[in-house]
Amino acid sequence: MKAVVCLPTRNEKDSIQIMIDQVRKLKLPLFISDQNSTDGTIAIAGKNSVPVYQRDGSGKGYGMRKAVEIARKLGYDVLVTIDCDCTYPSERIPALLKLVEEGAGMVIGVRNMKNIRPLHRLPNLVHTLAINILFFRFFGNQLHDINSGMRAFRLDKIKPFRSKGFDVEAEITIRAIKDGLKIKEIPVEYEKRVG
Repeated sequence: MKAVVCLPTRNEKDSIQIMIDQVRKLKLPLFISDQNSTDGTIAIAGKNSVPVYQRDGSGKGYGMRKAVEIARKLGYDVLVTIDCDCTYPSERIPALLKLVEEGAGMVIGVRNMKNIRPLHRLPNLVHTLAINILFFRFFGNQLHDINSGMRAFRLDKIKPFRSKGFDVEAEITIRAIKDGLKIKEIPVEYEKRVG
């Protein structure tokens, strides 16, 4: 199973070097899906020999679409996406990949809701509850953080998606549920963003 990590970026000069160093410690290949960064993000990636691919539009959804496209073109089986702002723990990536190796189609890093800013916490709780109810997962096999920016998934199991913005994680999760993918979750820390 060949896995690759993608960092979606847009002006992440304060955090990108930290993230590159953390992923490199894991000895995993890495590339960047960028949205026309103008702050030096691309130059830092270049100094580290990390390939940068520009999105086809503005928004995280376009970044995720580009990530899937590039990972497939490069011949990978599994894509790991993690926000490039140091909020998620890169050292947990091997735990996500282990669950994929054991048969999960998608693994989501679940944050403690207490660590999410109230402005973001409420929409996440509403989205997660709605998906659990609408897709009959409320009892027994419920999900806990469908908007998480840290996940790993099998590229052969993910169908094309249309999201342009931050609704991309919700759409990918819904499609995975509807397609009958085995979805697993692991708890992850969630820190204050850098930059």
